[in-house]
Amino acid sequence: MTLPNFIIIGAAKAGTTALYWYLAEHPDVFMSPVKEANYFAYGRDAGGRLVYGDPEVHQFPVTTLADYEQLFAGAGGAMAIGEASPIYLECPQSAARIRAMIPGARILCSIRHPVDRAYSNYLMYLRRRGRRLDPERDLDAGAAWAHPDSRWMRIGRYHEQLRRYFEAFPRSQIHVSLFEDLTRNPPALMRDVYRFVNVDPAFTPDFATPHAPGGMPASRWLEGLFGSSALRAAVEPWVPTRAANWVRRLRTRNMRKAPPLPPALKQELTGHFREDIGATSELIGRSLQHWL
Repeated sequence: MTLPNFIIIGAAKAGTTALYWYLAEHPDVFMSPVKEANYFAYGRDAGGRLVYGDPEVHQFPVTTLADYEQLFAGAGGAMAIGEASPIYLECPQSAARIRAMIPGARILCSIRHPVDRAYSNYLMYLRRRGRRLDPERDLDAGAAWAHPDSRWMRIGRYHEQLRRYFEAFPRSQIHVSLFEDLTRNPPALMRDVYRFVNVDPAFTPDFATPHAPGGMPASRWLEGLFGSSALRAAVEPWVPTRAANWVRRLRTRNMRKAPPLPPALKQELTGHFREDIGATSELIGRSLQHWL
């Protein structure tokens, strides 16, 4: 039985896709060919309802242990074996499930300013539904995504979510980075990540290819094609990395920058997270004062 020895748990829209591909490029790393297997978040109650997750948002391509093991059948002699499922940070049951099955797993997490993350997540929501951003409607504190209890905002309350992992695993098995680390100095971050999963930190991945670019598409038809999760799941495991990277660069050229959040709106919404940011900072042992 082959299982991963490290797992990227999230957060969604905080650089997890880039981490997945930078790790997949390393010759000593094997990544699950299905990104977002979501196995440790899957469960149904006695009535057949999902224990966690929204069927309109979350997919569960892997629901049995046998199928999960099969994801890593091609790992061969890889020193580091991993998967990436951002739902694991949100799902209250995931930390305990991972701990029960893989107690020695190393946990990788990237977090992002909660308001920036929520806005980026909302833009993805619009893209996937072929809808346009309406600045008058969406760049306002009364917007659906900006409500403190919206699912977009709830994901940015990192303290409780991360605390579950710090209670389940030794601190030495948890690596928390910031989205800014990835955007400002990706080589330094990846050297640190490679060391954390015990592979050669001198390897340099393809930093020129963008992964999961944000913004809004110029062509909604093309974005629908590129963003199809069903198509990606069917095609990506069989497409050479070079060809996949060419497609990602093409997708990036279809993207246009979304309007930035008005500073006053970002400051107002950040107020909802002030206490959580402080608690998260203390938990991970890193200053987040620049988020406030």
